[in-house]
Amino acid sequence: MRSEHESLEILDRALDAANADEADATFMSSDTNISRFANSNIHQNMSEISAELTLRVVIGNAMGVASTTSFERDDIAEMVAVAREAARHSLPLREFRGLHRGGEDVPDLPTFQRAGITPAEKARALRTMFDRGREAGVRFAGSYGTDASSVACGSTHGVRRYSTMTVSEATVIAIRGDESGYATDIARGGIDILALGAEAIEKATLLTGVHEKISNRTYDAIIEPAAIAEVMDWMNMITFSGQSFEDGSSFFVGNIGKQVAARNFTLADDAIDPGFLPFPFDLEGLPKRRVALIENGIARTPVVDKAYSDRLGIPATANGWGLGSPEHGIALHLSVGGGDATREQLIRSAKNGVWVTRFNYVNGLLEPKTAMMTGTTRDGTFLIRDGEVVARLPNLRWTQSMLEAFSHIEGLTRERRRTGSWSNPFGGTIAPTMKIAGWNFGG
Repeated sequence: MRSEHESLEILDRALDAANADEADATFMSSDTNISRFANSNIHQNMSEISAELTLRVVIGNAMGVASTTSFERDDIAEMVAVAREAARHSLPLREFRGLHRGGEDVPDLPTFQRAGITPAEKARALRTMFDRGREAGVRFAGSYGTDASSVACGSTHGVRRYSTMTVSEATVIAIRGDESGYATDIARGGIDILALGAEAIEKATLLTGVHEKISNRTYDAIIEPAAIAEVMDWMNMITFSGQSFEDGSSFFVGNIGKQVAARNFTLADDAIDPGFLPFPFDLEGLPKRRVALIENGIARTPVVDKAYSDRLGIPATANGWGLGSPEHGIALHLSVGGGDATREQLIRSAKNGVWVTRFNYVNGLLEPKTAMMTGTTRDGTFLIRDGEVVARLPNLRWTQSMLEAFSHIEGLTRERRRTGSWSNPFGGTIAPTMKIAGWNFGG
C-alpha cells in the first residue's frame, strides 16, 4: 500500500506527460492475503503486493485509455503513447462536456480499520473452526481474505483524491455428506470466522436426513441476503448502468418516476453509510453520496459516469469506477432497505414456502428489460409447510423476473447482512431477508 505522497507523485508524472486536451488518472496499490481451504484443511495461502496506474487522455472529445504496472518515467511515457494512439482511433463522445473539475469536499468516512490479522492468526482461527466442525460431523471449504489498499485519482484540472481502504471477506461452506450450509461476510474491519462457521454448521445439519421433493410451481420464497446479492450483481450488469439505459435494455427506460416494485422496496447506491462499506469518492474524483435507484418501489435513476451523465442528461451519480469502462456507471455499494420482521417471523407466515440460502449458476441475460433470470439454489434449501421448516430440499432450478419478484415482497427483516463479490474491490451488497410471494421454482 503506497503513501499519499508517493501515490500523488506517480499520478503527477502521468498527468504531466499526457500532453492532451485533458486527462485523468488512477493509481491503486494493494497488499492482499487470502487463505483457501477445503476438506477442513488450508490448501493455499497466497499473499500479493500489487499496484497499477491507469491514464485516460481526451483528444478532440475522443478518449484513449492505457495502464501500466511499472512507474518509471520511460514506462509512463510508453503508456501515454498507447493512450494517445487509442484516442486518435476512437470516435468523439457525443455531448461530452469534459472531465470532472473538482472543487467539492469529499465525505470523511471510516474506510481503514486495520484488522491486524496475520496469516498465522487466520490459520489458528480456521483450525478452531475446523475442530468445531469435526465435532458436528462436517468439513469446511471456503476462503478467508484480507486486503489493505490505497486509492488515488487526479486530473489535469487539479482534482486530487486519496484514500486508504481495508477489506476482510470470508466465505464458509460446511459439508456433511450430500448436505451443506453456507455463510459469508465482508467488512472494513475484522470478521468473526467462528460465527460464520457456526452458521454454516447450523444450515448443514438442520433436518439431517429429512428430504422431500416438490413439484414445479410457484411458492412463497424466503430469500436470504447472499441470494439477493447474487441477483443484484446481475442487475448491476443488465439494468443499473448508463450503457444499459442508453441501449434500451434497462427497465429504467420509460419508467423513471413510475412504480416498478412494491412500496416496501428501496434500493440505493450508498457508499457513505459508515456501517456498510464506506468509500468517499469514485475514480473520476466525484464525492460519493447516497443515490436512490428505486425508492419505495418508484424508479429514480440509473447510475452513470461523467461521460454518460453529459450524454444522457442524467444528474451525476458519482459511479465512474473504471476509466474507459464500457458500463459507463456501476453501483458498487448496493443497499436494500430492511423492514421490521425477523427471519423466523417470515418463515412462520409462509403456508407453502421454500427457504433459500443462496443462488448459484445464475444467468441474468434471459430478458434484461424485466430482469428475467434463471439459476439454482445451493447450500441450504428447505421446505416450509404451514409456517414450519419440515424438510431439506435438493437444489432447485428457478426462473423469475426480478421486477415481478420485487413487486410481491410480503416482508423484510430488520437485520441486514453484507455480501461481497469477486468483481467488486470497493464494496458489496447489504440486504435483508425477503419473503416474496409467487416465486417460480422449476425449469
